[in-house]
Amino acid sequence: MSAIKPRTRTEAIRKCEVAYGELAGRLAEIGFIWPGSLQCKKLRCGKAYCACHRDPEARHGPYWYWTSKKGGKTVSRMLTEEEAAVIVPWIKNRQEVDATLRQMRQVSAEMLALLLPTEVERAWPELPGRKGPGEVK
Repeated sequence: MSAIKPRTRTEAIRKCEVAYGELAGRLAEIGFIWPGSLQCKKLRCGKAYCACHRDPEARHGPYWYWTSKKGGKTVSRMLTEEEAAVIVPWIKNRQEVDATLRQMRQVSAEMLALLLPTEVERAWPELPGRKGPGEVK
């Protein structure tokens, strides 16, 4: 939302509706998503005489590792270059979904404050992730 203060409550409500619609449109354009993160590592082998022990540029790899949470536990998997090429954009898409949803929650909180100005601060102080009056993570 812009830093310019709307003149009327109706105008503020309309700005929230437009902002929310734009965010919803952004979600509709996002492709496949995948959880977790990806790391690319170059590693030393177990052979003490190998050049990888003397020269960091001679390390083996790159090796791709995907990590995520499943049932509260961390799971990891080594990926091929081809698998990593598929997963990388999906993880970036999921990060964009997460960021867009955070923005949608913020616009929703602003709309709620406009629609229920006196009740919001009193009735909704314990929203998950709420920092304080009028501030949502």
